Amino acid sequence: MRPDMPPRYDELPRPDDGSGLPLAWGVWGPGDEIGTLNRITDATVAAAAAEIREGRRFNLNLPLDEPFGATTQGSHRRRTAPQPTLIADEQPGRLIRDDRLDSFWLQGSTQWDGLSHFADPYHGFYNHAPVSAVVHGAESRNGIDKALRHGIAGRAVLADLARHFAATGRDWGSLGGRRASAEELAGCLAAQGVALRPGDILLVRTGWLAAFRAAPDVDARDHLIRGTNKGQDYSGLSGGEDMWRFLWDQGVAATCADNPTVETWPYFPWKPTLHWAIARLGLVIGEFFDFESLAADSAATGRWSSFFTAAPLHLRGGIGSPGNALAIR
Repeated sequence: MRPDMPPRYDELPRPDDGSGLPLAWGVWGPGDEIGTLNRITDATVAAAAAEIREGRRFNLNLPLDEPFGATTQGSHRRRTAPQPTLIADEQPGRLIRDDRLDSFWLQGSTQWDGLSHFADPYHGFYNHAPVSAVVHGAESRNGIDKALRHGIAGRAVLADLARHFAATGRDWGSLGGRRASAEELAGCLAAQGVALRPGDILLVRTGWLAAFRAAPDVDARDHLIRGTNKGQDYSGLSGGEDMWRFLWDQGVAATCADNPTVETWPYFPWKPTLHWAIARLGLVIGEFFDFESLAADSAATGRWSSFFTAAPLHLRGGIGSPGNALAIR
């Protein structure tokens, strides 16, 4: 089977497991460990080189201490900002500086979720990976190092939902659990005059990061992390089958957003979510990406696509990684 031509969403098998959801295991072979990144091929990357016209570069990564370094301790139930230590090594004729990071959570800032991040409650981790193989080291399965070895590069398309909804009058905000449906996402892309192609990386600007940076104080920033008194209730993409079908049939290789979860939150056990699709579809997602400069340039130039490249850390068996992403135009 060609990696760029898997079955359509409605053609995927649906095992009799009570979920009613498709299971894409084996679509790219019994030993596959990269899921939808298989959509990225030599041909899609080569074609995406045409996106580079002026050579302008856009950093898509937050500083490693953002957002949690700008909130109070405990704003996340376990993740914190890393603590850097500067080491001085001074001897006659030699002046050296070195550094290290303590409490470095690999998903504590701009991040990729590996396919070992979420398991399916019926079948386990993506593509029959046993729990015993979700470890660090050479014997691991589905680690972020597999994504690095395949390579995350190609054409990226930005869907600026925040601008689109502001222009169309859609009720939207960073919190409140507002849900952008697949139809609304498609409408945003159509209004921008851009279409997805197989192998694309979809970048979704929800406006969460802009709201976080505009927050007047630490309490307001904490609120954007913790959510309302109902708990974490981020606005984002629909996690339902409408979005599963859209991302799969459009041939999206990875989906990244500027908010903490990509999809609307909270999720509800036994209900479809994009995080559940990590296990069932091999869906690759990333969170806390910084699209502010890229989005401003897109709004000014009308260009919503770019060349995208990212290099996750080469940690064998890593559950996630900093994004290490760059857009080039």
